[in-house]
Amino acid sequence: MAGAPQISNNWGDLVTMLDACLVNGFALKAIDSLTFANGVATASITAGHAYQVGQMVEIAGATQPEYNGLFRVLSTTNTSFTYAVTGAPVSPATSSGGNTLSAKVASLGWDKPFTASNKAAYRSKNIASPQNLLLIDNSLKSPNYITGWAKWANVGIAEELSDIDTIVGAQAPFDPNNPTQNWKQVQPNQWGWYKWYHARQGGYETYGDNGGGNRNWVLIGDDRLFYLFVTSAAGYGWYGRSSYCFGDISSFKPGDNYATVLCADDSYWTNSNGGYASYPGQYNSYGLAASLDWAGKVLLRNHTQLGNPVRWGVTSLNTNNGQQICGRGPVPFPNGADYSLWLLPTYVRQEDGHMRGMMPGMYWMPQDRPYSDLTVVDNVIGQSGKKFLLVRTQYGSETEGAQIAFDITGPWR
Repeated sequence: MAGAPQISNNWGDLVTMLDACLVNGFALKAIDSLTFANGVATASITAGHAYQVGQMVEIAGATQPEYNGLFRVLSTTNTSFTYAVTGAPVSPATSSGGNTLSAKVASLGWDKPFTASNKAAYRSKNIASPQNLLLIDNSLKSPNYITGWAKWANVGIAEELSDIDTIVGAQAPFDPNNPTQNWKQVQPNQWGWYKWYHARQGGYETYGDNGGGNRNWVLIGDDRLFYLFVTSAAGYGWYGRSSYCFGDISSFKPGDNYATVLCADDSYWTNSNGGYASYPGQYNSYGLAASLDWAGKVLLRNHTQLGNPVRWGVTSLNTNNGQQICGRGPVPFPNGADYSLWLLPTYVRQEDGHMRGMMPGMYWMPQDRPYSDLTVVDNVIGQSGKKFLLVRTQYGSETEGAQIAFDITGPWR
């Protein structure tokens, strides 16, 4: 997408991308004219724009409040786009007080209460959320880390912070015998534990960052949860994408203050002491695509609301009496009885066996990659009026793919 933030092999690239997608928005454009007719506003941008049908945009600067706010794009040309407006505002729109008419890709509306160089903490602003924090450290590791080696962000969940480096309350992941191991170098050749990679090659982290160039990434979310897919080398398409996430699930427990999930790569060592990866993303253990796989997935606390974190896995309707891979299932496509694509709810199961809740917006695909990467479908049986983005991700190796469906119509809850 034109104007989107780029992820390369620079320290801080993940923070820059998350700032744009979660907090600030991106692809800001001045609107040359904004008119209204028959319930639809048309924004003209003669220099061109990057907005796509179905995407959420934020409009600002109009004196008439009906034009301003968050809207879904209905149609586009090279130099204009439309969106639905309630009421009957004056046409064309006007601006005053030094304001200018503008549009941008809308952020997910998150807060960023703490920041430092290449570090950040993000949380939902939704009052229904427990507002646990995503803590991310995408800075150069030290001491003695070579800048040409693999690049990643150390990531974790924090109940609260007093500053960017001081966690208050519960945190995940967490080892009571080594409480700082996710954030501090506690022994040689170890820089963290839960990681989101954006530059590495096969082998140990000391083998290299796989060169320059922009990485392929996809982010889907709402104001309480987001899913992130990112490759670790330039030139990759869907192949080589790792799957990550952070945010609040839909918990089966009322008043659940610790139903915040994180999915990351679970990799502790960086050289011959361990941590060898034959291909990038291996220590994601197929991330969100493999059922009942606990690696790299953690809840802030279990359903009792007490104690240390608990690992979790995704699961859905079992169609083969064993571990399942989303988008590589045994159900024929189309399904014979209703000639359809099947999409199923995705559940969260704790490693101790308890069913904790559901993954909002994420749908399990029991068929085998029926469409190409990033296809949007709108004819799913039982999902009238909904559109789904079908995202391919790495499974088994760089070139083997799984596929996950995401609701891009909403709401998720």
